[in-house]
Amino acid sequence: MDTREPDGGEAPPEGCPTAEWTVSEVGAWLAARSGAGELAELAHQHAISGRVLLRLTEGTLRRMGVSPRSRRRELLRELLRLRLRQELQELLSIVGGERPPRRG
Repeated sequence: MDTREPDGGEAPPEGCPTAEWTVSEVGAWLAARSGAGELAELAHQHAISGRVLLRLTEGTLRRMGVSPRSRRRELLRELLRLRLRQELQELLSIVGGERPPRRG
């Protein structure tokens, strides 16, 4: 299966913790977001790894040149989802790998 994204980056492997994503994988994730090609380029320019991605704030995004504010907010919502998914994976690994039921 080809995991290359349209920007030429490598998509993060399924199940790989976000904190372990490489700069290229972060770029691929950002490029997969609608209209976020320039965000992928910013990630490469600023060497944003998965660990750094999870710590981005609105102020950081503003200093990186992400605009308008609505775009920063949209990205922050996506980042919150990633953080929550990461936390859930970590908690599940602590309790023995149980998985929550999938919603249909």
